[in-house]
Amino acid sequence: MQKAAPKIAIVLLNNKGIETAKLIQEQVKAQGCVQAEVIIWGLEGRVDGADKTFKETGAQLRELFENGTTIIGLCASGILIRSLAPVLNNKRKEPPVLVVSDDGALVVPLLGGLTGANELAKEISRVTTGIPVITASGARHFALQLEAPPETYVLANPDEAKRVTSDILNGTSLQLDGHASWLEDSGLPFTLNGEITIRVSVFDETPPSNGLLYHPKSVLVEVENPETNLDDIDKAFEELGLAKQAIGAIITNENGPILRAKKLASSLNVPVRIVDNYTDLKIARRAKAPEVKNLSFIELTSPPKINYIGRAIGKLTVIGLGPGKTSWLTPEVKLALEQAEVLVGYKTYVDMVPVRVGQQRLASDNRVELDRARDALDLANKGRNVVVVSSGDPGIFAMASAVLEAIDKNPVRWQNIDFQVCPGLSAMQGAASLTGAPLGHDFAVISLSDIRKPFEIIEKRLIAAAQSDMVIAIYNPASKTRREQVARMKELLLEHKASETNVLIAKNIGRDGEQTHFTTLKELNTDMIDMRTMLIIGSTKTKVIKGPNQTQLLYTPRDYE
Repeated sequence: MQKAAPKIAIVLLNNKGIETAKLIQEQVKAQGCVQAEVIIWGLEGRVDGADKTFKETGAQLRELFENGTTIIGLCASGILIRSLAPVLNNKRKEPPVLVVSDDGALVVPLLGGLTGANELAKEISRVTTGIPVITASGARHFALQLEAPPETYVLANPDEAKRVTSDILNGTSLQLDGHASWLEDSGLPFTLNGEITIRVSVFDETPPSNGLLYHPKSVLVEVENPETNLDDIDKAFEELGLAKQAIGAIITNENGPILRAKKLASSLNVPVRIVDNYTDLKIARRAKAPEVKNLSFIELTSPPKINYIGRAIGKLTVIGLGPGKTSWLTPEVKLALEQAEVLVGYKTYVDMVPVRVGQQRLASDNRVELDRARDALDLANKGRNVVVVSSGDPGIFAMASAVLEAIDKNPVRWQNIDFQVCPGLSAMQGAASLTGAPLGHDFAVISLSDIRKPFEIIEKRLIAAAQSDMVIAIYNPASKTRREQVARMKELLLEHKASETNVLIAKNIGRDGEQTHFTTLKELNTDMIDMRTMLIIGSTKTKVIKGPNQTQLLYTPRDYE
């Protein structure tokens, strides 16, 4: 499993805290405090120098919070409290929310103590030389919260954590049964025979009656058989007495049942790793359940950092950026871009994606689609998370087809990677939305480019679409050197469509210089058409109407008669 890269939003309502915001943005990552994308958000018209702006404070804060973004507000704490109160529902899952004084002198974690807010407050205070105002008792006295263990541990009885913390603060003695450096190195007052027991164990057992039980995620499940299923794992865990919460990862080797391992990991909500060399693993013991064949368990001496165990299964995602507007990006595409380790694509499209620290960008010419697809697949085969970038929708005259063509020519080579196509908004959809609903009834989509097919085929398709009285969306109508095709298109369509057929000329859809123009087939000036142009040729029913505020709109009625 791969998580989206964390995001931090520094929110300002005026310019007074802009220098502090920039200091946090620059230095938090420079000092290696957090591996996250840090964006400064400023209230429109009130803040200069922000990365992004917003108009309505409460709505923006709630959107960030509900998207899991860490919020650092350089504003009054009351603004954050009142804005976020309506969307609070689960303290174990909410992102950290902190308020910082505009001079950085005070750093207060408001929400997310269980998800890292206190630790982030300490890191920010080091950057601003301020004071972290941490009010959680455990965090203040013991430098940790028993209710919020590190991500490599699971608390089996979380509802008891507050009571145990309170008892310890009131002087009840405490003992540690097991080993965990984060507990041993804390300020907890452990003794040899304490009344409260904190136990650390990989075994499935009842928590201490007066204490807490933590399961370290230090058990690796090694899958050796493509027939292994969840029942096998359940049976093996029961035989060995292990707790399923102690699973750190599902592993297999390069020649093992990778797809099966991936499915099991997904069902168990744990990572999957490909491991061929065990020499770097600090193994405490290896075990097999007597009744379950081809399934081994490796218990490590301590929970591992998963990224240091073998490698991940590679992933290749083909995405569509839409015609150009960032607001037209789908949430699925945004997530893919955030997770990507490598971006691959035609340079013009790769340049449309904002640069992110640590993300590799491999741009190439527009005429090498198949080579680009193979390169992307090979990178994914090595365990990288690769995103192939297209404009519009990747499945419409774009890179999804090129990637599948590469796979089709060598079906065995890339079988052990994750593959996904994320749809995007197509240019024809963007053009149609700007002018009304010209695609409201049946339509055909035809590219005039004859690079990959003879123009005779294009002519046949134009004639067939025209004779059937469909609306026709035309892609790639002309380039600087390829001018005769669009002129020939007009000739053919005039033979089968009325000269007064309504036509939409749309240029630079979703980008700077966006233009739309209505004309007729007879009056269509092919000299003004280029590769940035999308044409929509209407049917006999397509018409121009007056819309609200006397605007002209183009639409094709849903009813043919």
